[in-house]
Amino acid sequence: MRASIFATVCVILTCLGHFTASGRPIAVWAVGAAFAGTLGFAYVLAGHERSLATIMGGLLGGQFVLHTLFTAGHAHHAAGRPVVHDDDASGGLGMTLAHLLAAVVSAWWLRRGERGAWLLARLAAGALLRPLLLSLQVAEVLDGPAVVPGEAVLPRPRSPVLRHVLVLRGPPAGALAR
Repeated sequence: MRASIFATVCVILTCLGHFTASGRPIAVWAVGAAFAGTLGFAYVLAGHERSLATIMGGLLGGQFVLHTLFTAGHAHHAAGRPVVHDDDASGGLGMTLAHLLAAVVSAWWLRRGERGAWLLARLAAGALLRPLLLSLQVAEVLDGPAVVPGEAVLPRPRSPVLRHVLVLRGPPAGALAR
């Protein structure tokens, strides 16, 4: 679920950015390929919490791949004929800085969301698993052997060092308890 939402938002924002920068629509095949690739990549990485460095690296690589794919989608959009690029949509310092800024801001934002989502998942798992674990502990105690007070015989220590050690844990035995 997380991967599909991420892929949808990522591809829509990238399409809007490229359309705004170039003024030309992007080929449907490029949008479909971008969504499929982003979904697959996000699905592989969605298994556990990721660090800021991992998120940043993935976004920088993704920015490069999506830019290249959408630039090719621009070039071959008009009935299969190449369109000559006369603006900054195909590269250049402005486009590079825009992609870098988008990756840095997105990585920071996604890391905060990632941390929050995994915190909620841990809290939910704890809230759901705690009663189960308690019930298993209660069942273990109930299924254990019955010990009658006064009948318990403590084994003598086998080590010569512990021969003279008194065990003072537990309630007093027999007459001292009254």
